[in-house]
Amino acid sequence: MISIYFILFSTVFLTLIIGATLTQLFKKQLVIAARTADYFGIEEGNAKRENSKKERNSDLFIVLKKYTNKAKAIIDKRMPSSKKKELEQRLREAGYPLNMSSTDFRFLQILIGSVVFFTVYVLLGSGDAGMFSSILLAGVIAMLAMYYPSFYLSSIIKKRRFEIQKKMPDFFDMVNLSIEAGMGLDSSLLKVCKQTKGALSDEFLQTLEDMKLGKSRREAFSDLRSRVPVHQFQSIITSLIQADLLGVGMSKVLRSLTIRIREQRTQFAREQAMKAPVKMVFPMLLFIFPAMFIVLLGPLIIYLLETVL
Repeated sequence: MISIYFILFSTVFLTLIIGATLTQLFKKQLVIAARTADYFGIEEGNAKRENSKKERNSDLFIVLKKYTNKAKAIIDKRMPSSKKKELEQRLREAGYPLNMSSTDFRFLQILIGSVVFFTVYVLLGSGDAGMFSSILLAGVIAMLAMYYPSFYLSSIIKKRRFEIQKKMPDFFDMVNLSIEAGMGLDSSLLKVCKQTKGALSDEFLQTLEDMKLGKSRREAFSDLRSRVPVHQFQSIITSLIQADLLGVGMSKVLRSLTIRIREQRTQFAREQAMKAPVKMVFPMLLFIFPAMFIVLLGPLIIYLLETVL
């Protein structure tokens, strides 16, 4: 292994030295050739060569896309419908990152697992490890790498839920102010969504788009409630649906809802503050207390050992 790496490093190093030496020796000729090319328009040939390279790259992209679509079709046929619905629900909760569908997400998992398996197997196969152990270890690492997108998707869902929960009070306060100023609910939501950015605005924009396509307000809000699995948000949407059915004024409903949201935020902050001492116990036991014992008891132990011995 060491000899192979030494040979590769020596080859690269000598290539760089030779290239730098030739550049310095023929520096004048290179400058003259560059100026001649600028003057006589020889760059047209370079442009043609660049266009030919782009055409080859486009052909390669078309071929890769063709085989990728075939692989996705096979995955779509083999994947169970229950798993497909579960992935679609998770991607919907995450806001469809990179506009991926369930088939695209599974293809990404398989692609990452295959690349990691091949890479690890090649690295281990070049060493002293046996074939069976190399395949086993590469398979384990590939399985972990294959499920990493799923873990990352869970973290995106968690962050998105927290973002929605955090922006709810200010968002509905602005909607309430717009309604009290004389605007309707739909126009107020549209105005606030255009002024603010984030997951909550994107969800309401999707709801307004559904209403433009022919859905009633009740159906669009029901779909919104199913898309966002945040308990506080779902209770607010349920209250808005009931207020729309009963004909209650939206400003009164939103005012009471925003007050309730802020009270829940205060209770949540107090809950997190009460959990902080419990969470600090383990870092203190593992990192702080051992250092304190070493500083305080270390000199005493050294003194006792010197006096006894």
